[in-house]
Amino acid sequence: MAAAPTTNGTQRRRVGPPTARAVEREQEIVDTAAELFHRKGYAATTLQDIADAVGILKGSLYYYIDGKEDLLYRITIAIHADAHANLDAARATPGLAADRLRALVEGHVRSFGRRLTWIRVFYTEYASLADERRHHIMQERRDYEAFVQDLLLEGRRDGSLASDLEPWIVGNAVLTMVNTVYLWYRPQRDVDIDTVARTYADLVLRGLQPRP
Repeated sequence: MAAAPTTNGTQRRRVGPPTARAVEREQEIVDTAAELFHRKGYAATTLQDIADAVGILKGSLYYYIDGKEDLLYRITIAIHADAHANLDAARATPGLAADRLRALVEGHVRSFGRRLTWIRVFYTEYASLADERRHHIMQERRDYEAFVQDLLLEGRRDGSLASDLEPWIVGNAVLTMVNTVYLWYRPQRDVDIDTVARTYADLVLRGLQPRP
């Protein structure tokens, strides 16, 4: 049975469904790549670096991946899967728009705490993706932004959020605030991520309280 061609002209050697050990090894490769991309930068990291860090031959990587960009894309896809899960959870939160906004902010910050290194790689390196993959990621980000603005508009209508604030400006301000947690947060130094999440949500909701 012939192996599938990869994007770099080599032949991926996997045939049939992966074993449990292969899935575990594949996750180890992606985790290792994220650490190296964060420490050395995507451009400076080679497949040889990744293979050496994992403890396998460079050629063996093609059993699991198509190439270096495939690893970066998997990292970005995982981050956006977390974002969509958070969006779905916020959408399903009962109550008013303010309750759903709180759920969104808290969930967003907590997800950053779970994948801090991956988040840092995403924000610093996603521009290295090929155009088609990068455009796909950017469209998903726009969908997330649109949901936040819709929540703000809903909050104006149901009275749970201030009615005199511009949703586009406020939405960008909120997302900029939560998206930059990775720049300063250090788990070994700072309070737990749940405390950060609640504090951010409190700050957002207090700032958006309806005016007397």
